Amino acid sequence: MNLALGPYGEGVETLLHGEFGAYPSKGSRYALSLTQMALHIQRLVPKPETDQRTVVPLAEVVGCHTLRSRAPTDRAAYFSVYAYPLKKRKVAVGLGRGRQRAARTFQVDGADDYEKNQAVAEKWAAAIKCLVLGIPVSSETEIAPSLLPRPRRLLLLLNPFGGRGLALQWCQTHVLPMITEADISFNLIQTERPNHARELVKGINLAEWDGIVAISGDGLLYEVLNGLMERHDWEEAIKMPVGILPSGSGNALAGAINCNAGLEQVLGLELLLNCTLLLCHAAVAPLDLVAITMASGARCFSCLSVAWGFVSDVDIESEKYRHMGAARFTLGTLVRLASMHTYRGRLSYLPATDATAHRPISRSITVAPNGHLPLQRLPLHRALSDMGLCEERHAFRGAEPAPVPCPSPGSPPPSSASVLPPPSFSFEPGPGELLAGGAGEARVGGPPDELLVPLGQPVPGSWMTVEDNFVLVLAIYQSHLGADLFTAPFARFDDGLIHLCFIKAGISRAALIRLFLAMEKGSHFEQECPHLVHVPVRAFRLEPLTRKGILTVDGERVEYGPIQGQVHQGLARLITGVNRLKIASG
Repeated sequence: MNLALGPYGEGVETLLHGEFGAYPSKGSRYALSLTQMALHIQRLVPKPETDQRTVVPLAEVVGCHTLRSRAPTDRAAYFSVYAYPLKKRKVAVGLGRGRQRAARTFQVDGADDYEKNQAVAEKWAAAIKCLVLGIPVSSETEIAPSLLPRPRRLLLLLNPFGGRGLALQWCQTHVLPMITEADISFNLIQTERPNHARELVKGINLAEWDGIVAISGDGLLYEVLNGLMERHDWEEAIKMPVGILPSGSGNALAGAINCNAGLEQVLGLELLLNCTLLLCHAAVAPLDLVAITMASGARCFSCLSVAWGFVSDVDIESEKYRHMGAARFTLGTLVRLASMHTYRGRLSYLPATDATAHRPISRSITVAPNGHLPLQRLPLHRALSDMGLCEERHAFRGAEPAPVPCPSPGSPPPSSASVLPPPSFSFEPGPGELLAGGAGEARVGGPPDELLVPLGQPVPGSWMTVEDNFVLVLAIYQSHLGADLFTAPFARFDDGLIHLCFIKAGISRAALIRLFLAMEKGSHFEQECPHLVHVPVRAFRLEPLTRKGILTVDGERVEYGPIQGQVHQGLARLITGVNRLKIASG
């Protein structure tokens, strides 16, 4: 058994080993060793003065492509590895550590015959792709391109007005090049109005897609999930993997995905790059949904939270500052603190007596695999908007004009963000694709809420009830309330729990500020504030006794009045990108 040196000095199994040239460096030679976790690169020629080895963690790799030179006399084959490592830490305070593209191209020239060299290049590319996607391979595996599933096909829904209006620009500059290097086919559609995404997912043929990804804040994913639940085939539809690439203001679910991967907390473009990298790794986890019922009888499904009081006030009242991006919440918090309100209400809940929710999450945790995308081999009837990208990618990134590798048949070459054409944003539903009834007659499906009784009836005797004056009530099921608010460190995507947090009246403004500041690191529960209560529950009912107020579900305002919810464990599927590989966080 061949062994390579692991990142901690341990011996790890070597899957592949070879000696190759480098492009565009003429005369340079490298020894490459591929293990389950990393690509090890050691320079051989010119011989370095010291032992210079580069370790590329596969958790930072999005794809690998084989290429062929345009020069007809060149018998060498090439393969390029595309990684997005973190930039080196900046000394200056306030400077982030965003990811930067690092492409390495190697020349396979051990044989005099191009076909033999190409076979070696394809073997390396296939092995790297398998490891990135979590497909098990070992030194005993006969590695070949046939091990790989067909490229994933994702429906990207982009809200051009989310956050500070940078979603489209960031998508074209950062997202599309990265997912193209990961061999992901896509159709990108800009939403034009509220509930547009909800209408789209109700009518599309889901068999054409391997996932639906919202490029926006949390509101667009809320639309997608509820659109899936309004379909007549909701039981199968809700199994469609969904993902989020954050470009909104709150970005709570993206913050939870980032944390689940063991990455340090970041905002803005850095968070987007982290989530895009995770999207390229394809792994899917079960996701809890909470069925919410309101006084009117309306029912919806929530994946984040229900809020009343301070949190919902800030969320909705800060809409006027949307142009500020995430900073709107800071300003909104200061404004609301100046006139802090309390609300009288009755809060009832079914405690989760078997919960182990008080164990904080470790930021360096390595999460076990939860499965992969169901890559069905089905025909695609609608043209994808990434087809134009395939043509322009003949341009290869290199410092010298020749030899210029170009794609070999059947292998997509790398993308170039600098020459991306404007993507197509049209959507034309075919005959019979839209369900009868239209968007205005939504009929939400879903499993029955066996733990709930109608809102007009008293809660069951096994429930607990608290009637008091509250500063805020928050029913949250993910670790984050915002990208920088580590509100429920103990929450998991599929723990089957609603984490009921409430702050009773009597807390001072200073103490409330300290709680929110501590929430950035998830240490607010360590302050043992007597006004802050956390209870893990399976179901809850909130009855506002104050005449006016704001209620939100996943940050979206809903009708004010009695509201109740029950968790349905693992009902949906979320693209988390975390398999046995651990994304490097420095």
